[in-house]
Amino acid sequence: MKPRKSHVTLDVLFTTVLRFMQLLLKSVDFAARAHRDQRRKGAAQEPYINHPIEVSRLIIECEPGTEEDILCAAILHDVIEDCGATRDEIAACFNDIIADIVLEVSDDKALPRDERKAKQIETAPNLTNGAKLVRLADKVANVGAMLTDTPIGWDEKQILTYVDWAEAVIAPCRVVSDNLSDRFDAIARDVRLFHQDQKAVAGK
Repeated sequence: MKPRKSHVTLDVLFTTVLRFMQLLLKSVDFAARAHRDQRRKGAAQEPYINHPIEVSRLIIECEPGTEEDILCAAILHDVIEDCGATRDEIAACFNDIIADIVLEVSDDKALPRDERKAKQIETAPNLTNGAKLVRLADKVANVGAMLTDTPIGWDEKQILTYVDWAEAVIAPCRVVSDNLSDRFDAIARDVRLFHQDQKAVAGK
């Protein structure tokens, strides 16, 4: 009887993993199609889909027990804001949990840029834990890009201002992941040190 129970347990585990993979790949497919004409702002002009995949990867690396709905929402986190997808469309394709998280972290593009940035700081404390995790990982990825593929035309002041703003946004989100918070701090420190070193070199 024990081997039979073990066999049943393995079947259930396999089915669960397969279902998770199907949902995750479905979200990647949805996001890739939505972002198909978009590129990142850096000189490398990377396909935009690389960013949401990185955000989801950061979450699972730092918080391996994260639920599949949050990982899928991380991959889809910009499709409302940047691609015109709707909350109801995401809910119909996936589920309400994923759709609500994506909606929570989506800026209202009808607002001026400065107002959108201020609103991210204002609303961060009230995000659900899933949305806080996505927001935190998103800022880790974006601040990391300030070292690896800086947006074209950004000067030192703009880069450091962005890092300061990102730090303010994620302050209430840190409670959901010490590991992601530590990674943000390390990357932010590296960006600031890089520009301090650049100033030192320029001053010689």
